[in-house]
Amino acid sequence: MHFSGICLRKLAGVIVAGGLLAGCQAMGGGETRVENDPQGVAALASEPLSTQAWQFGNHAGVMIATPHYRVYTTIGDPIYQRLLAKLLEANFARSTLLNPQSRVSGPLDCYVFATRGQWETYTRVHAGGNAAVYLQIAAGGYCQEGVFAGYDIGREPTLSVVAHEAWHQYAHFAFKDRLPAWLDEGLATQNEAIDWQGTLPVFRPELNYRRFLALKAAMRENRLWKLSDLASTHAGRVIKLSQRQVDAYYAQVWSFVRFLESSPRYRQGLQRLLADANDGRLVQSLKGMGVSRIEIERFSENWNTVAGPTYLRKYICDDVEMLQREYEAWAREFVSTWPPRVKKPEVRSQ
Repeated sequence: MHFSGICLRKLAGVIVAGGLLAGCQAMGGGETRVENDPQGVAALASEPLSTQAWQFGNHAGVMIATPHYRVYTTIGDPIYQRLLAKLLEANFARSTLLNPQSRVSGPLDCYVFATRGQWETYTRVHAGGNAAVYLQIAAGGYCQEGVFAGYDIGREPTLSVVAHEAWHQYAHFAFKDRLPAWLDEGLATQNEAIDWQGTLPVFRPELNYRRFLALKAAMRENRLWKLSDLASTHAGRVIKLSQRQVDAYYAQVWSFVRFLESSPRYRQGLQRLLADANDGRLVQSLKGMGVSRIEIERFSENWNTVAGPTYLRKYICDDVEMLQREYEAWAREFVSTWPPRVKKPEVRSQ
């Protein structure tokens, strides 16, 4: 199954893409599914869920209220509804740990429809000038102005898409300065591989089977993106390329974030970048770089082309060629020894 997710902003006629999730399988290898655990299903079914009746046209649905989300859905399966609620709250907790200075409180609005037809109707009504772009998505969803909209493409793929887009939604509200596309997408892909321990979702970013396969193929066929190119592009450009190039792009932003987090030195730079984005200090790096205040505010094409490489050099490593060599050496080792041993869960819901 091919599925996609796009996060776009349209400001003053400028469309800037911030997220494209493309792949045949985004779940991690060897994940545990709730439906394979009868005791887990029974426990989940008995948990309380705050819902109110909601109507979408002629379709009956519910609004699920959680501490940080309002999930509007026409999916009637109560187990599926609880999985959505559990996953989103776990995702929120993980995002908050990654960026503890943030002050995102919610509620954040999500729409998960039972059918593509319902989703298309919603998109035509609510997406404005971006609707034509979103309707090209083969299967999946998008995030626009802090609101996620998707539809059912199968339980596991849908949960993976929701987890990816939930990061984009969180980042929309959490950071005073927008993250560069290479990092925003890289962090979103960390949420795609999900394991279930009982009724608790656990994120296994290093076991993202779909991204691993694409990375391995790109390395074997010498199709790796240069980090300088990776840092200056975004999904609006990537979506126009071949599917193999799209797959390679997302595999690399996924693996590049894994690489950065594996190095104490680079992980520290990554944390400083996030902290400065949270506090509104990130754009100070762009002074004298030929990017106007209007372009920054509109997240223009020029902004991302300049900001992506600038932030990479300032916060991660000013010698990008050396960084390229280190990353490729790490990637070869990573691919040759995959899957890595997982010592303990990254984040659980509370």
